[in-house]
Amino acid sequence: MTLPDGIHVAWREVRVGVPRRDVSRALLAEALPGVRFDSRCASCGGDHGPVHAEGTDAAVSVSYAPGWAVVAVARHHARVGVDAVPDDVGGLERVLPPGADAARAWARIEAVLKADGRGLAVDPARIDVVSIDGRAWEARLDERSWRGWDLPGPDGVVVAVAASSPR
Repeated sequence: MTLPDGIHVAWREVRVGVPRRDVSRALLAEALPGVRFDSRCASCGGDHGPVHAEGTDAAVSVSYAPGWAVVAVARHHARVGVDAVPDDVGGLERVLPPGADAARAWARIEAVLKADGRGLAVDPARIDVVSIDGRAWEARLDERSWRGWDLPGPDGVVVAVAASSPR
């Protein structure tokens, strides 16, 4: 799948004993050399919130699946979100429409929620995937549209990325 110009997604294995954040930050630093990354939580001030790239207009997002760190960088989009989900994830039938490919549907929803910036403070049922064309899709949340793409990920992991319209 070819992503639009300016959107880059990468993943790397997280080896046992290595903090997954170290792996995701290394991937981001490779994509945006010299940029500082901060993940300060807006609610409590802890170092566990969404990742922001300081000193660049690029938007970034991070996701983790067991054994993997996944990052997205968008240079021509104000917002980007990426999500990685094990393809055998269970329990999502409680929050997804019947018959949906649970892992794929959830990855799309999470990517949109991350790009939106509010995460799970927003009810996932409010995301409406309105069109799917191969691996490209469009979703709506409130009055805003998001473009999205299903990506081949590491073995056993489903990856989706969502971005705002290009600037």
